[in-house]
Amino acid sequence: MAELLILWGYIGIVNSCIGAGVLKGIGLLTGRKKIVYGLAGTELAGIVAITVYAQTVSIFGKVFMAAHLILLAAAAACAYWCRKELLVIWSRVKKICLSWEGVLYLIFAVMTAYFASRGLQHTDTGIYHAQAIRWYEEYGLVKGLGNLQQHFAYNSAYLAYAAAFSMKWLVGQSLHGTNGFLQAFLCIWALYGLKNFARHKSHLADGCRVGILLYAIVVSERIMSPATDFGTMYLVFFIVTLWTSIACEKEGKVGEKTDLYALLCVAVVCVTTFKLSAGMLVILALYPAVCLIRSKEWKKIGIYLLCGCVVLAPWLVRNVLISGWLIYPFAAIDLFSVDWKIPASYLQNDSDQIKVWGRCLYDVTKINDPVSAWFPVWWGEKDRYEMMLLIANMVAGISAVLSVVWKRIRKEKLCWDRVVVYAAVLGGIAGWFFLAPFIRYGLAFLLIFPLMAFGEWLRPMQMGPVRIASGFLCAAIFFSLSMYWDYYVLFDLVWGKQHLTDPAWVVQQDYDSVEVESFEMEGGLIVYYPAGGQENISYDAFPATAYRVMAERTKLRGSDIRDGFMPK
Repeated sequence: MAELLILWGYIGIVNSCIGAGVLKGIGLLTGRKKIVYGLAGTELAGIVAITVYAQTVSIFGKVFMAAHLILLAAAAACAYWCRKELLVIWSRVKKICLSWEGVLYLIFAVMTAYFASRGLQHTDTGIYHAQAIRWYEEYGLVKGLGNLQQHFAYNSAYLAYAAAFSMKWLVGQSLHGTNGFLQAFLCIWALYGLKNFARHKSHLADGCRVGILLYAIVVSERIMSPATDFGTMYLVFFIVTLWTSIACEKEGKVGEKTDLYALLCVAVVCVTTFKLSAGMLVILALYPAVCLIRSKEWKKIGIYLLCGCVVLAPWLVRNVLISGWLIYPFAAIDLFSVDWKIPASYLQNDSDQIKVWGRCLYDVTKINDPVSAWFPVWWGEKDRYEMMLLIANMVAGISAVLSVVWKRIRKEKLCWDRVVVYAAVLGGIAGWFFLAPFIRYGLAFLLIFPLMAFGEWLRPMQMGPVRIASGFLCAAIFFSLSMYWDYYVLFDLVWGKQHLTDPAWVVQQDYDSVEVESFEMEGGLIVYYPAGGQENISYDAFPATAYRVMAERTKLRGSDIRDGFMPK
């Protein structure tokens, strides 16, 4: 636990240094030199930049000691270049840390470290997250890696960020603390924003901040894992909350806000490379695009598009090198003919499995069943607290319609930056529902939407039919969500008590140890797989696959593992 607190402090400093340098560089290019980004903005920019850096390094070599030392040198250079900006940020942080408010935040960070230092390993971490991080550490990547196990072809960029701070070269153990860092930082940031709740004229962003805290309650028992779901959902919260806080709480000129929105859209590209289920957030780009086109700021448009391409490029290159497909598992974009390409039939089966498992059908022959056929099955598989979460979203939809009608009656001018964030969140929910409706895949959207609707109506209003209706809708949202947080609060309390004696007060609990068997692949490589038909291969055995059948249909491309893999 103590080890994690030190690691988080280090991650926060490196993020802010790199982020400040990146933002200052973009500001010089666009001509916006005096925008105040704050700690949250520099941290987000740092996360994006380090993710891109780690992916780029992995194309040419392993993400290990040398790569980290280069990153550290870059952070030091950025710290010197941006020393004035960073001193302003750090002086504010220091002032908070030396107050009673800072003590509260420290207690919260320690509580998060308690959960992140021990506990349950996410199922997918055992299947492929841990192995993917090990591939980053050992080789970066090899061609055709997705043939060894198709999960590697998902190529979540979040695992590059996790690998950049695994620190195995320094402490002898591959740490997995980046999700814990995101939870600790975002929860403290949310609490800091909520302290001014009474002063806020609009509580749209406050609803998002509450969503961050609620999501933390949901995932705390497994936050130890470098699960791509958690990292993706936290960045969705981060981006949407920043967007709504700029829209509702930030004073400034329209042009300055537009630049901030455009930078957030670059971050949207990054979170899409974390998990494609977050891709509908790209709808946010419509607002700054229209604003910049209207003002004919073509240079800025080119710079922001270039930034987005820089973020996207290493992820696409890795996709092609790992699977032979530009975007896996989408067979519609078939551009390459390479010997390591995952066969289209395997890709299609994988894509179908994701969808039917999300719909609780568990049979790929039912992939084309209409919504009317699979929805009753899917709904029946949900626990009561999950049903209530979905009902909260239905109520929020009614609330959003009422809000639009009320504003039209009052002839209020629509705030298009708010409209577009609602559209992006609703787009995220729609994409989640029709593609792969696992609750955890879209949980950030499912929490944000009702809480945004709740926050929208928390404002002074004359007594009348609209106020009464909005009051009932807010109460319905609150009680629908109460079962969800009540379930996880009780679960976390019981879990926390049960793990008090775990030996993780100083050093983080390692990845699960599992029993493995081995076989020799065609080409002479020894590959490990879980014994007894299990799916958990974890981290230690390497190279390994959670599914022997996938490795059996694969062979080496050459005489060495560095040559990569190809289908038989």
